[in-house]
Amino acid sequence: MSATVDPQDLQHRQQQAPDTALDEKNGVTVAEVSKPPAAQSSSASVTSQAALKEGGKTEPLGPVKEPFPYPLDTCKPVPPADLTADQETKYAALLATVSSWTEIPDTSARNSPTSPITDDERMWLTRECLLRYLRATRWSSIEAPKRLLSTLVWRREYGLKSFTAEYISPENETGKQFIQGFDNEARPCLYLNPSKQNTPRSERQIQHLVFNLERVIDLMGPGQESLALLINFKDSSAGSNASVGQGRQVLTILQSHYPERLGRAIISDRTCLYPLQRPHVTRVNS
Repeated sequence: MSATVDPQDLQHRQQQAPDTALDEKNGVTVAEVSKPPAAQSSSASVTSQAALKEGGKTEPLGPVKEPFPYPLDTCKPVPPADLTADQETKYAALLATVSSWTEIPDTSARNSPTSPITDDERMWLTRECLLRYLRATRWSSIEAPKRLLSTLVWRREYGLKSFTAEYISPENETGKQFIQGFDNEARPCLYLNPSKQNTPRSERQIQHLVFNLERVIDLMGPGQESLALLINFKDSSAGSNASVGQGRQVLTILQSHYPERLGRAIISDRTCLYPLQRPHVTRVNS
């Protein structure tokens, strides 16, 4: 069954939405250079038709003119490997440990006051979360609970709950970061465009990235635990790129508090900044 497309409605949609296409090599949705109206009109009957599927979903047959609201049915996360008996034992021990936590420190300072663990914090401690930290610590029954507690304290101290849309909005006005589409393994895609930097260097720039990381995680479907990160350094400069210190801070946050969340990273027109940061990425998280 095919959909009937109104040419006038089609032309309006093309003018309102940026052109996108599926980069089959890298498995991500990427923006195309906008075509002249004449070129758009001549190819409209081919590129924008879609076949209807059950539940009202559509399967694109050519370049897509609107953001993907969900992964295509053909895009599936890679299923995790079955746990060994030893790994099941270590998971059960870690689950028992975190289940016993009733209070946690409010800051990372020595002798910090403590307060009861919240329902949101308990809900963060999912089976998938515990397994990620076990894998990140090479299945260490000693290090995994330490890392988990450290992240819970960091989330409190860093103030993730205080990063409202209104607070972050000034950093997002130029579209230097945005979330759009999914890759071939159903990972939501986070795009970074340093050339669109619009604010002086500050802690809020790092908070902006953390805010978007949390939103990308919110978009992950069942069975998905990682994201695709796409960084375009085209037209960027030393002033618009992150400093070495900011780069190290971001990598520390990613490795310490978002282990195994980065499933794919694609960097285009890279500058000398990336090689400087590469040695700080551990093998398990690279």
